[in-house]
Amino acid sequence: MPCYAPFVPHQIATKALLCLGLSAFAVPTSAAEIPILPFDEVRAGMRGTGRTVFEGTRIESFDVEILGTLPRIGPEQNLILGRCSGGPLERTGVLAGMSGSPVFVDGKLVGAIAYNWGFSKDAVAGITPIEEMLAVARRAEARGARALGGPRIEDNPADVLRSSARLAAFFSRDLPGRIAAPASALPYTLPISVAGIGPEGLSQVLPDLRRAGFLPVQGGGAGSRPEPSPALEPGSAVGLKLVRGDIEMTATGTVTWVDAERVLAFGHPLFGLGTVELPMSGARVEALIPSLERSLRLATPLSEVGSLVEDRNAGVLGKVGGAARMIPVRLELSIAGREKKAFSFDLASDPLLAPLFLYDSLNGILTSAGRAYGNITLRLREGSVIKMDGQDDIELNNLFAGSTAPYFATGTSAFLLYLVMNNDLTPPRVGGVNLILEYQDEPLSAHVRRVTLDRSRARPGEDVEATVILSPFRGDDIVLTRKIHLPLDTPPGPLVFNVGDADAVTRTEAGDAPMIPRDLSQLISLINRIPRNDRVYILASRDDAGVFLSGRRLPNLPASVQAVLTRPRNRGNFALISHRNVLEEQIPVDYAVDGFARVQLEVELP
Repeated sequence: MPCYAPFVPHQIATKALLCLGLSAFAVPTSAAEIPILPFDEVRAGMRGTGRTVFEGTRIESFDVEILGTLPRIGPEQNLILGRCSGGPLERTGVLAGMSGSPVFVDGKLVGAIAYNWGFSKDAVAGITPIEEMLAVARRAEARGARALGGPRIEDNPADVLRSSARLAAFFSRDLPGRIAAPASALPYTLPISVAGIGPEGLSQVLPDLRRAGFLPVQGGGAGSRPEPSPALEPGSAVGLKLVRGDIEMTATGTVTWVDAERVLAFGHPLFGLGTVELPMSGARVEALIPSLERSLRLATPLSEVGSLVEDRNAGVLGKVGGAARMIPVRLELSIAGREKKAFSFDLASDPLLAPLFLYDSLNGILTSAGRAYGNITLRLREGSVIKMDGQDDIELNNLFAGSTAPYFATGTSAFLLYLVMNNDLTPPRVGGVNLILEYQDEPLSAHVRRVTLDRSRARPGEDVEATVILSPFRGDDIVLTRKIHLPLDTPPGPLVFNVGDADAVTRTEAGDAPMIPRDLSQLISLINRIPRNDRVYILASRDDAGVFLSGRRLPNLPASVQAVLTRPRNRGNFALISHRNVLEEQIPVDYAVDGFARVQLEVELP
């Protein structure tokens, strides 16, 4: 697996002493002047020196013997094979975290340690040629500023947003796959230090982080006053912060090349996201963890020194100075019978990374502060929002109960962030996420058992009283009543009342006219109308023979007209409408509702 390099410290030395070959000597004062050994001139049997950190922040040397080359393993991609030795490598082999360690032959920079193979008897590494890494820096100069964008949502947003249950299901099915580690025939693993959620929280998020290509380890956080980072130079440990604050997730690796303002590291991708923006820091190596499968280097992040700007196949490019923009998250967690806890952390401001790490951070906190399994209740109170610059806030208040409550509460919030950050309508700017969350050990859930009407026949304009029976978890039945006014334009015939939770009732809307947002404000408005779990919904509908054609709903058409409108055509689109909603009511309750019931009313002529 590869050894990864995270972020880079405050200042990068423009004058560095590099230990090359068998003796140490000074190198040119500018990184641009450091001679390189092109891939075509690398030969088996050459011997050189690598540089990395095994302890603290002190850079040490190790020996490298070139075993051979693998040309054209991919488009404009080659690989050098080297056997590493010296220092602790005889005991550990190549360490996850050494990614980016520069290799020099005869004073010339060959490339960066980037890949290794688990269970290998020798410390054999794959070395990314330096020419390919320097091409990343040249591409960044030529390209200029990044244009924000992300993948499109294939599903119709109106269908996904019908209920929070569907949101969470869509999130768990769709999002982790989008953020999987970049495909590669070469084995590499990026160490990620996780702090702030404890061992229990770490165990909860392990599967997601491993699927994203990381090797998660329990680590320490930098804190509010992190230790200053030393000047970065080839061989320095570097960290990239995906989450910072009370929760920290930092990927660490090694610097390959520096100049006055730029840093190349890793020799392989972080995620392969292209242009990106992540905080970069120095790192202090705390310990080496030998393993028969894959040894790793455990590191703690230091103070920030700049930001990552490019994430490419041949490595990552950081820029010294300035600060990466992140998304602030503020969480107030109330646990029944205990005091409130406040958490403050920031997320990588990336359309793919922010939702995943919001999801994992929240699940880690809930597992650490509460319990990982069992029936619980989570309520997102009023004031739980995703703040959007220049737009209305996205409202998150809702109630979740049962064994899936943690995943539905966090999955819904994360997916709504994902949906708005990856919309194909307008580039969004997320101002922050604010969550007011209440945790309770017992599930506040209730099942819709029965619905009745006070009559079987009625006329338009009259009131009908509906009675709904709810059965709470380990509680007595609850009787709810609601007077329902029939609109004057209700057509005669059978009217079906569908009563139940948001997901069950909204499934009956499949034939209704789709609502497709035309701009970001409409999308946010649609999100803010998502049915809530703490409601009993009453939806009355009747059969219809209508058509949704070119954005217009044409209800109750004669069969001959419907046939003409839906004939084969080479332009436009249409959808048949099997039924039409006549009215909708909702009854607020203090439970997360599930279940479904149905009753029919005959509407007579006035």
